[in-house]
Amino acid sequence: MKTTLQIRSVLGQFLYTLGNLRSAGVLIRDHQLWTGVNRYGWVFKVLVVVAVLMGFSFLSMVSSWIGSLFQAESGIAALSSVGTFASNLAISGYESFTSGLLKYVILLLSEVIIFHFMQRALEELTGHEVRTDFQTFLDAQIRMIKVVIRTYIMELIATLFVSIFFGIFGFLDWLEPLVMFVVQCYFFGVVILDNYNEQFDVSIKDSMEMSKDYRGVSLALGMVLYLFMLVPLIGVVAGTILVSVTAVIVLNKIAKIDVDSLNASRQANPEGTSRTE
Repeated sequence: MKTTLQIRSVLGQFLYTLGNLRSAGVLIRDHQLWTGVNRYGWVFKVLVVVAVLMGFSFLSMVSSWIGSLFQAESGIAALSSVGTFASNLAISGYESFTSGLLKYVILLLSEVIIFHFMQRALEELTGHEVRTDFQTFLDAQIRMIKVVIRTYIMELIATLFVSIFFGIFGFLDWLEPLVMFVVQCYFFGVVILDNYNEQFDVSIKDSMEMSKDYRGVSLALGMVLYLFMLVPLIGVVAGTILVSVTAVIVLNKIAKIDVDSLNASRQANPEGTSRTE
């Protein structure tokens, strides 16, 4: 019974998060959340380079597929090439993003963008104080490195157990890629959730514990960002911005962190506390 309720909770959070993607887009557009991000121009340059490199890889695959369509001798062969392309795309994405560090490296490069858009979204929704000093962003970057290392280790452990399970129950091995994908999208989303918790001075340890209550949110955010990363050129930047604002909208409604108490605490202690422990 408890397991059923947990599954329903995760599914409900997952669908609720996906349902707020459009609201995030509207918030970004109507309130021009990009205002002030120009001070981090170097970050955008790095992200564009990464996105272009990823885009070339993707476009190369598309070109090969289109070429095979023209060379196909029959409609059946053409349909077969579509299936081959889809399979290659899934395998390529699985190996490049979910089985390696690349997706986490991209998040490290995106940290300032994530931090900026989360703060701007919180400012518009709750009046949350925006912090733009250098030390704040330096702390955020250091914390991001720690969170990425911790999350990646947890991901490796989880995927190891998945591999062992399907090694024992070999007749279910056709499900292994899907389960791996879901598990790793979840941990990808956990990093986004931690960025939200960071805004409220929640320690990394407490943030990791809190994320267990929002598994469906993490899964949805991680999956959406993963899929966006498969879009050439603009996917990395657009996906990072979209999931960051979506996380704020969703968690602002269900996490119930007291913003007023936090701002009062900051006024009483302007030096603040470390958020990287």
